[in-house]
Amino acid sequence: MATVTPIPTSVTERLTRIWETPHTLYGQLATVDHKIIGKRYLVTSMIFLLVGGAEAVVMRVQLLHSNVHLLSPETYNQLFTMHGTTLILWYASPILSGFSNYIWPLMLGSRDMAYPRVNALSYWTFLLSGIFLYTGYIAGMGPDRGWFAYAPLTLTQYSPRLNMDFYALGLIFLTVSTTVGAINFIGTLMKMRAPGMSLNRLPIFVYGTLTASVSVVFSLPSLTVACVFLYLERRFGFHFYDATTGGSPML
Repeated sequence: MATVTPIPTSVTERLTRIWETPHTLYGQLATVDHKIIGKRYLVTSMIFLLVGGAEAVVMRVQLLHSNVHLLSPETYNQLFTMHGTTLILWYASPILSGFSNYIWPLMLGSRDMAYPRVNALSYWTFLLSGIFLYTGYIAGMGPDRGWFAYAPLTLTQYSPRLNMDFYALGLIFLTVSTTVGAINFIGTLMKMRAPGMSLNRLPIFVYGTLTASVSVVFSLPSLTVACVFLYLERRFGFHFYDATTGGSPML
């Protein structure tokens, strides 16, 4: 029978200090524990789901009968835009990140994600991007040109206030969060699998998140660039989308 070499107490205490989440406010905020971050993703995503659902209810009440004056046209446009943006970008995608953050290391047999600090960065950027987006809505300048935000409707001649600036900046932060999170998932799969777990032995859930992560890495940077272009055109007079000056709305 093989003998088991006990781990020295000093090493055990050192590993505990490294991996344990301190029971302080700073420790809770600065934690890189994948389970805690996964739970936060799930709770935050569900809050955005409830907010987006409430916006849908208010819109349906407005459309319930003719001559209902619950919302002004401007407020309705903002509500319509915020509803679609919230449910597509701040709920549907992050809810998968929540489940995957919690389950992936357990399925792969790893101690944590490959880049724990990047994992925490991804969550906090996601949360703050949503708060930033709704700050504009609370201030009466929420995005109001549809969640699709097509040019030239989103340019300053049709949307002179800060409404779509909140949209562009909020999406830049969110896409950065989602992209670095997807890179973290891919790196975890490639480098943190338990010995003997070959690619053809991966659980189907891991494969599902992997395909979504690869899609995100190849697709979301283009959305990030599009939002950067939109913000630069609105605030600094660039002409990426203005067809009259050589730009293209198809960008």
